[in-house]
Amino acid sequence: MIFSCTKKVQDKLKKYKVIESNKEEIGFHNWYVDLINLERKNYFLFTNSKTLFSFFVYAGTKNELTNIENIFENKLKEQIIREVGTNSQFLNKLFNEKNYRFVKTNSRSVLGSMNDFKFQIKVILQQEEKLESSSNLIIHLINKAPMTALKYGAPAEVMKTELESLIK
Repeated sequence: MIFSCTKKVQDKLKKYKVIESNKEEIGFHNWYVDLINLERKNYFLFTNSKTLFSFFVYAGTKNELTNIENIFENKLKEQIIREVGTNSQFLNKLFNEKNYRFVKTNSRSVLGSMNDFKFQIKVILQQEEKLESSSNLIIHLINKAPMTALKYGAPAEVMKTELESLIK
């Protein structure tokens, strides 16, 4: 699994993780990571570079930063089951690569989509009471929103299609 990190994320992780200087191409196992500040707390927004499937996790303490891979895996499993389906082969295809690498970002298109997601998250959060009680709703809404980069497909649908094609 490859984490393509923005400069803000690199600065936050450099004490705990080795950031490689090379840049990776867009691929199914490449996840872009950006920092988003919600309710005065830092979160990492993870976006799959191929499907734009996204979710965010709290990343404010040393414990979260040192265990970011495990937190990512647990949240991804939860979101795949919630948004895509309970097929165990989906999870096997996602986690067949256990080697985690941290690199620099490479695609302006993915970063632009992430900026759109960050805007959507903040707008939805203004309508909701608290992030703690509405985070799953927010993640659901951003993964169901049609994206121009996906030819107006929704990230959850594209992720499901991609996983189904990998199983065959």
